[in-house]
Amino acid sequence: RMVNDTISDMLTRLRNAYLAKKTVVVLKATRTVKDIAQVLAQEGFLGPIENEANGFFTVTLKRGVKQFERVSTPGVRLYVNHKELPPVLNGMGVAVISTSKGVMTDRKARALGIGGEVLCKIW
Repeated sequence: RMVNDTISDMLTRLRNAYLAKKTVVVLKATRTVKDIAQVLAQEGFLGPIENEANGFFTVTLKRGVKQFERVSTPGVRLYVNHKELPPVLNGMGVAVISTSKGVMTDRKARALGIGGEVLCKIW
């Protein structure tokens, strides 16, 4: 089946796996999804990206992630500058930002002084 919003698909798969108490999740291997997965792995939410084949890859869910929230959608994009970057749960969560320097966390984008598109929030 064809999925137009691969980021929402990724977040839904992660949320469903978390709710079903699964540890391994299969995700569609698009560049953006891989970049987000790498950011989440660096932040300790996911394990490393593994065995990529046939346009899919697997990740392991690590610590208890309660919420996956899509912020910018294909219909409504949300762009912010570095001063407007939203802290997620007073810094407990992570906002994933797509910037001109690649996909990164809100903290890193704030430190570099660059804004971008707020893709999703995880906490």
